[in-house]
Amino acid sequence: MPNTSSARRTLLLGLSSAALMAGCSGIPLRSLPRLARLSKQLLDADPAEFGIAVQLDVRMAPPPQAHPWLLLKLTPRKAGSFDPVDARLPLRAGPPTGGLQGLDPAPRGRRWLVYSLPPETQAELRRVQAQIRQARPSPGEDRGGSLSIGIEQNDLATAMADPALVNTPWQTWVQTHRSEGFFMLWEGTPAQLLAQARTAPPTPR
Repeated sequence: MPNTSSARRTLLLGLSSAALMAGCSGIPLRSLPRLARLSKQLLDADPAEFGIAVQLDVRMAPPPQAHPWLLLKLTPRKAGSFDPVDARLPLRAGPPTGGLQGLDPAPRGRRWLVYSLPPETQAELRRVQAQIRQARPSPGEDRGGSLSIGIEQNDLATAMADPALVNTPWQTWVQTHRSEGFFMLWEGTPAQLLAQARTAPPTPR
């Protein structure tokens, strides 16, 4: 998986339109077609429809301050060709606009935690979307860059790091458009999230 800070866990979702998660464990193969379109879909998405859902053991209950983050980073290939983007946007508990299409009822002993972007974060995502669109090269322009999109969820995993539960299954699902619903982005365990977070270099919050 991609690098993480000691305080947070990031799942890499996409790198421009050319590269896609080479060697990234925990990514279901059936999700790759959706992942291949994710960067474009997120740039065109209504922020009110964006959502993250985590399926985990029913005994795990996060405190109110624990939540995932949406990360967007746009790096110019040629320094100075446009302003880079490095955004970290908080989600809050609650379903996105349009409901929970694609999420089946959780099996016995499991539960869903569902998160969406609050109004102030929706406005920030619209600003970031516009900034990224503006950075797209016009025909004949010698510029471009790489776009990475991530879901940071270490706050959740750390808040629920019960030794008896760290090896239970954990699934992360994402939605960009309500018409397509949620799809599984990653599956593993809280222990995997925490272990990779501990070994990553620190990144300022």
